Amino acid sequence: MMLRASTDAQLKNPDSPNNSDLPNNSESPNKPDWEVIAVDPPVSRSALLEQFVTAVVGADPVAAEAARADLVDQLGAEWLIDVSAVIANFEMMTRLADATGARLRPEQLVASASMRAELGLDAFASART
Repeated sequence: MMLRASTDAQLKNPDSPNNSDLPNNSESPNKPDWEVIAVDPPVSRSALLEQFVTAVVGADPVAAEAARADLVDQLGAEWLIDVSAVIANFEMMTRLADATGARLRPEQLVASASMRAELGLDAFASART
């Protein structure tokens, strides 16, 4: 699982030794295929991962358990461990930022205004301007 910057770097330098364990699209060997894992039938990783993340950060333990089982069934326990670690890290970073009083810089306030309005983030007691 990669973040945008890692993916961009990998696509710009596909022969990097850091990319040796990444799956490649057989039709275009220098372009990774992030969407489909080679199983029968093919599984869309992004849809499965989105379902898992939504379930585990939600409030329904039954949905979370079903999503865990689906992930293990379709991608294996290694994926469950890796994806869970990424989710935990993002949750930790958010809590750390909240706990330390991290604030958006003025340019970030401007850039995120429409998204914050759409999501109703400024209505939270912890919102700062």
